[in-house]
Amino acid sequence: MSDFLEIKKILVPLDGSVISESALKYGASIASKYGAEVVILSVYSPKKQGSILERLIEMDPTVGDDLRRMSPVFLLETYHDVMIKTLKKYNVSGKSILKDASTTTKSIVGIIQEVVIEEAINLIVLTSHGKTGFQKLRLGSVTEELITESLVPVLLVK
Repeated sequence: MSDFLEIKKILVPLDGSVISESALKYGASIASKYGAEVVILSVYSPKKQGSILERLIEMDPTVGDDLRRMSPVFLLETYHDVMIKTLKKYNVSGKSILKDASTTTKSIVGIIQEVVIEEAINLIVLTSHGKTGFQKLRLGSVTEELITESLVPVLLVK
């Protein structure tokens, strides 16, 4: 048995923020080096999709009115399509997974761990957020819990 970590699948959780997207380039770079696939995951709640909408409009302001009329799931699918295209710039294959947090009693970390097992993930790449107040507590605790409880190595990008 080899002492080296074999990297075949890299999970990059995205929440629609520019900060979380910075993990994608690191994940893509590592995937390119090891010939791995990148799995993009977004855990969402249909009630809380404002950040994805804002990010898509920021990327292309001409589609704002049309996007506001679309379903949250469609917006996330569109967002993931854009992120998969980004991976192609690195000559890396990608897969998109959307998980609805309202259909389970699992925490966000529990959902991520479930995907790690189902997809045979070898590495998680994510960012620490520059949030403040209650958002910092919530996002910071998810990151901290994931780092301490993860079944696979976690690369935290600043």
